[in-house]
Amino acid sequence: MNRLIINADDFGLNKVVNEAIMQSMDSGICSDTTLLVNFDDSESAAKLAISNNRKEKVGIHLNLTEGMPLTKKIRSESRFCNAEGFFHNKKLSLLQLSASEKIAVHDEITSQIQLCRKFGIPISHADSHNHIHEQPGLFFLLLDIFKKEKIPYVRLANNLEKNTFLKKNYRSSYNLALALNKLSGTNYFGGISHLNDYRGNIKNNSIVELMIHPGEIRDNQIQDVYANENLSLVLPAVIENYNLISYSQLAK
Repeated sequence: MNRLIINADDFGLNKVVNEAIMQSMDSGICSDTTLLVNFDDSESAAKLAISNNRKEKVGIHLNLTEGMPLTKKIRSESRFCNAEGFFHNKKLSLLQLSASEKIAVHDEITSQIQLCRKFGIPISHADSHNHIHEQPGLFFLLLDIFKKEKIPYVRLANNLEKNTFLKKNYRSSYNLALALNKLSGTNYFGGISHLNDYRGNIKNNSIVELMIHPGEIRDNQIQDVYANENLSLVLPAVIENYNLISYSQLAK
């Protein structure tokens, strides 16, 4: 049977999201989560995971798109931050960085990783807010940081989603580069709808990562804030076809 990792993004965004993610794990429909470190409720999220003996199942959710950066230099970079020093709260398209942007991004990402560990989270894996780690202009910079900071695994680009020829080829190349650098712990990545559409094409003995965004709890049912799905209803049917594991169970 193929193995499945279900990762809840945006841990640390706010108290409602934090509680929804913890309840998802309590309910057995979520194996892992990734922590945003630059929000008011980030540290309390880390403490919540630690108090529930889940720190080994928490990775880092790298962020260059929302909230206040941790470091000063990036606040002066207009492609990343507004005049008030906040991230623009929108997706980025980065083919190339200037010399000053490279320094600023390096400082910010490194600081986020170090703060996550200061919170008591050893970091089992990494992904990112708005998938910024997939941006071509950031790849080699982030690759160097991942190696120096000993990040064990990095999320693949979505290879379950139907896409244009160009995007499919880029994502395949990106995933191959992660594999060559021994950073890919899974064979497939996508959302619930992508997995349902692609399921028949997944090879045997594969490891699949599924991304979810628990955002609120209504009538004791966990809702996905982006996909508008009842995770408490949808995920058990998905999980029954897989062995649910965690990134922390993968062996380098």
